[in-house]
Amino acid sequence: MDLLHIKISLNIPMKQIPILYIVVGVIIGFSIAFVAFMQSPNIQTSDAAASDVFPKFQNQHPQKLFYTLIAQDAEIEVAKGVMAKVWTYNGTIPGPTLRFTEGDDVTVKFVNKTPHAHTVHFHGTHDPANDGVFPQIMPGEEYTYHFVAQEAGLFMYHCHAFPTSEHVRMGMFGAMIIDPAIRPMDPAREYFFTLSEFDPNNTLEYFTKYYPLNGYASQYMDNSIQVVKGELVRFYVIGIGTVLPSPFHVHSTIAKVYPSGILWNKPYFAQTHLIANGDTAIIEVKWDEPGMYFIHVHGIQEERGSMAMIEVLENDSSLLSKQTPSNNKGSHSMIQWQEDLIKLLEHPEIINYDNLGESTIIDAKKIQTNNVSIVKDAWNEDIVESYSPTSIEIDSGTTVTWTNNDAVIHTVTDTKKTFDSEFIQAGGTWEHTFEKTGQYDYLCTLHPWMKGTISVVEESSHSMK
Repeated sequence: MDLLHIKISLNIPMKQIPILYIVVGVIIGFSIAFVAFMQSPNIQTSDAAASDVFPKFQNQHPQKLFYTLIAQDAEIEVAKGVMAKVWTYNGTIPGPTLRFTEGDDVTVKFVNKTPHAHTVHFHGTHDPANDGVFPQIMPGEEYTYHFVAQEAGLFMYHCHAFPTSEHVRMGMFGAMIIDPAIRPMDPAREYFFTLSEFDPNNTLEYFTKYYPLNGYASQYMDNSIQVVKGELVRFYVIGIGTVLPSPFHVHSTIAKVYPSGILWNKPYFAQTHLIANGDTAIIEVKWDEPGMYFIHVHGIQEERGSMAMIEVLENDSSLLSKQTPSNNKGSHSMIQWQEDLIKLLEHPEIINYDNLGESTIIDAKKIQTNNVSIVKDAWNEDIVESYSPTSIEIDSGTTVTWTNNDAVIHTVTDTKKTFDSEFIQAGGTWEHTFEKTGQYDYLCTLHPWMKGTISVVEESSHSMK
C-alpha cells in the first residue's frame, strides 16, 4: 500500500503523513523495548500471567548432566548417640542435592541395592516413563530416568514406592534445585534445609520422636549456619513431612518468600512461612547486626530437632574455606559444606545384601488349590506367609484367583514378567489362567518380600478347572 492509498482510505492530508510515521515509530520502538525488557537476563523473575500454564524459556546453552542415585540401606546416627537403620539414596539422609539449569538435559541412573522395591519421583513436569511412580524398581535392578529441566525453582525428589509415607520417613528424599536460564537470582549465600520426620522405633508413628533438619536432629545447634552482616542469604527449604506441615520462622528479620519454591511466583514478605508436606519455599533474608540468631520450625518440631543457630559475622574471612561456586552468578554456595557435615555426623555404615532379586520359595509344601489369599498385614515384613498358600500345584489350563484380604494395595507379579496383576485393591480379586507347564515364582512389586510360587503340571487325576 503506497502513501496515496493511505491518504485516500484514511482521509489523512499529505502534510500529516510525517506525524503518522512518528506515531508508528513510537509504537514499534515501545514494542521492541518491552520485549527486550521482558527478556533481559538482568531482570529478576516475577509472577506469571494468569493465562499461562507455566512460562518456559529457551536455554541457549543447555548442558547434558548425568547423576547416579543408589538405593542403599544403612545404619546411621540420626541424633546424638542414637543409631537407626534407614533407607537412603547414596548412603545419607537426605540424598545428594541435584542442581542444574532450566533447559538442561538430565539423566539419572537409579540402582536398587536393597531388598525393597524403590523408585525416584521428581517433582515438576515429566512424562510417565520418567515420573518415578512406575515402574517399581525391584531389588537388584536399575532404571534410567531422563528429562529436560523445565521449571526454575526448588523441588524435592523422593521414593514413590508404596506405602510412600514409610519410604519417605525412612529417608529416601533429597533436594533438586533448577536455576533460571535467563533471569538470574540476585547474588546470595546459599543453604538448603529438608524438614522431615523420623522415629527409630516406629516409622509409622503419627507424632515422631525426631523432626530433623537435613536428616540429623539439631545438627546446626553445635555447627552454626554462618552468614555475613548485610549479605543476602537464600535458604532452599523443603517440607518432607507426611503428617505435620512446617511453619518456618527466621528470627530478627523479615523474610522474602517465593511460595512453593517457584521463581515465577510473586514473592511476598513474611515473619513465618507455612510449608506444606511435599512443598518447598525459597526464602531470602538479611541481618544488619552481627550476633547469634535462630531459625526453626514453630511448634513441636523445634523441640525435636528442627532448630538451627545462625551466626552473623562481620565479614566472610572465616567462610572462604567452606564456600564453593554457585550456579547463580556472584553467589556463594554452602551446600557442599552442609553435605560434608551430614556425612560426618551420620557416619553411615552401608548394609550390603547378597542374592538381591531372588524369589524362589524353598521348603514350602505344595498345596493343590486354585485360590490364594493375600493375608491380613501381608505388607509387614515379619509376616512369614504373605500369600496363603505360599506354594500351590495346579494342572495346566487352571485359572488361579487371588483375593486381597489385606487393608492395602498389592500386586501378583511373575519375576519373569509373564503375568502382572497391577494393583489389587483391598478386598479385590485377580485371576490368571496358566496354560504352560513349569514353575512360576511371583511377588508383590510394592512389597517384594511377599513371595509365592506356582507349579503347573500336565493335567492329572485331580482337576480344579
